[in-house]
Amino acid sequence: MNTRNEDKDGLRCGSKFALPMQAFRRWCRPMIRRTGITLALLVVAMSQPARAVDITDQRGHSIAFDKPPQRIVFLPIPGPATFIAIDGSERKIAGMNGYSASAMREELLGKMFPGFAKIPTNVVTGAADPSNFNPNVESILALRPDAVFQWATSAIDVLERTGLPVLGMRVGSQAEIAGFITMLGQVAGNEPRAAAVLARQEEEKRRIEAAMSGVAESQRPRVLYFNRAAQTLRVSGSKAHNEFYIRMAGGQNAVDENATQITVTIEQVLSWNPQVILLGTFDTAMPSDIYGDPRWQGLDAVKARRVYKFPLGGYRWDPPSQESALGWIWLAGLLHPERESSNLRAAMRDWFSFLYRHDLTDDEIDGVLFAAQNRQSAGYERYLTR
Repeated sequence: MNTRNEDKDGLRCGSKFALPMQAFRRWCRPMIRRTGITLALLVVAMSQPARAVDITDQRGHSIAFDKPPQRIVFLPIPGPATFIAIDGSERKIAGMNGYSASAMREELLGKMFPGFAKIPTNVVTGAADPSNFNPNVESILALRPDAVFQWATSAIDVLERTGLPVLGMRVGSQAEIAGFITMLGQVAGNEPRAAAVLARQEEEKRRIEAAMSGVAESQRPRVLYFNRAAQTLRVSGSKAHNEFYIRMAGGQNAVDENATQITVTIEQVLSWNPQVILLGTFDTAMPSDIYGDPRWQGLDAVKARRVYKFPLGGYRWDPPSQESALGWIWLAGLLHPERESSNLRAAMRDWFSFLYRHDLTDDEIDGVLFAAQNRQSAGYERYLTR
């Protein structure tokens, strides 16, 4: 005689599945009706251990994990927002750079993922700064991370000496951001999701490239991107990622320096005489600051009212990220509206639904696009509803 105390589904009372079984059955019943799967098979599937994963970072270093990491620390600024888009949640982020947190908490990402505000931000030494990636080793160890992300070139050896699994990342080019997103798919245990993000970006890239393929060099406006413009004048040269999307969108970089970012003087900017100025999202400079400064009045961009603040969505659109395709659409429509006829607001709704499962309101779209600040600039009415 079988003396085990079992319920009718063959699960022994006292096992780890027995106590919540009634609630479990109620939760499973719709799935069972739709798929025909048995309760016993469902329990077995749910009890399987998470798979091991080997991850090769962007330095070429491989790390073996028994299962996808559940507690992750990000020192690089773009890491948390991109991971959320891949994993669908902020819950696995155990710590992050305070500078990335400051922008995201104040903007849309904090609204979409309220738990973001509770994530510790003491993972770098000193105050939050966009160029500070020095690890606060003691604080990071206290967070008990399963994996730590750090720039491949920034004090990574200090972290590795602690014995923590450290993944080096790079996002300086479109190829590197693709590699980073692919790596995050492995870390999240969701490689198909990462592949889907990249496929959509590639589709948009090809579409814009085709639309701009006939633009002659003489028709490409000189575009100057300010990484900083409020206190220091820092611009992007021909080795920066900005070169890639300025060219793709039908422009040409006004800066022909073979560099990523350089600090310049007003006299240098005047000598380049850009026809379009893009203000990055890493400082507070707005078009009104440029229009109202008597030193800039001789610039073609100022005379034509073609100064624009880059949008800030779930993450910044000016550096490479999961939202890059929206930045390409935005810029192409400003440089060549006759060739780029996409409805940016509709594209934003589509991408935010895909990336974050969030339905954007008109007010949210206006906020992302800095509608109030950009309204006075030429051609921006195409992106506005009121």
